[in-house]
Amino acid sequence: YEMLNLLRNAHPGKICANPVDIEARTLSGISAADTEISFSGRNGATTGFICRTKDQCKNKPCKDYRVRFSCHPPFCSSICWTKWFDLDNPSGTGDWELLINLHAAFPGQIPNSPNYIQAVTTNNNVPALSTGQVIHVFNPTFGFACRKKDQPNGICKDYKVRFGTKCSDQQSDFLITKGN
Repeated sequence: YEMLNLLRNAHPGKICANPVDIEARTLSGISAADTEISFSGRNGATTGFICRTKDQCKNKPCKDYRVRFSCHPPFCSSICWTKWFDLDNPSGTGDWELLINLHAAFPGQIPNSPNYIQAVTTNNNVPALSTGQVIHVFNPTFGFACRKKDQPNGICKDYKVRFGTKCSDQQSDFLITKGN
């Protein structure tokens, strides 16, 4: 259960008053539509997301899901973004764009406690959650990581990340882009 009212309580001020759409993905990044699971008819941008084991064929268990909501501007336009950062290449064990490492490599260019993160491929800016890859870490307080061992083909794409905060929270030289 990823209910809108509970998510608002857990994340005050981070979800707009009237979401227009909802996206649900497994924690590994697979779209809910691609999981072959049945969902409650009560799912939607105004209520949230529900997967119930009793609705599944042969009581197949639900996966753990995360959701995000789409909102009309100006809600999203009040986010100030950093420039894009690409510290690691997908060699070794994967592509690791961790916040602690980025802070060390780019001092003063990334907020200490960002509220938002975006990750896209370096070659054609495809959002990380749209690549079909299993994402190990995707969190504004930790950063981003794709591990080769989690991928069916053993290969991670090369990603870049940027971080955001609410513009009113922290205006600074490192926040260069305002928008969604």
